[in-house]
Amino acid sequence: MSQLLTHGHSEQSTPRTGNEQMPQAAQPQRDGARQAVVEHATGVVMALGRFEPGQAGTVLSEVADRTALELGRVAELLIAWVTTGELNLGLRIALEEAIRDQRRAHRVPAPAGDAKFRDGEGRAVPQA
Repeated sequence: MSQLLTHGHSEQSTPRTGNEQMPQAAQPQRDGARQAVVEHATGVVMALGRFEPGQAGTVLSEVADRTALELGRVAELLIAWVTTGELNLGLRIALEEAIRDQRRAHRVPAPAGDAKFRDGEGRAVPQA
């Protein structure tokens, strides 16, 4: 994400190049803000998938890997999705797949006699 610097009193901005270093005091602030965004997105995934924090973090990492985006960017987009209701189709598909994979990886097998009373996610199905 490019940052803009304002020179003097003019309205003109100049983009910061990748070669420029951030001031040392700004770096910890930026890292802390990024961590807060990732934690917020982890909470979103926890609620969405009914996951523990570690599982939700794994889902976020998987989505970042599948989309070739940085974890912080994925987190920003998920948080924006909560407020706007809009999410890129590729990101949505990667999220759904990562959630499904995480559920499969942590599925608790049904007891032998109860297999016919369980759905595909291992939850009990009421019988009439």
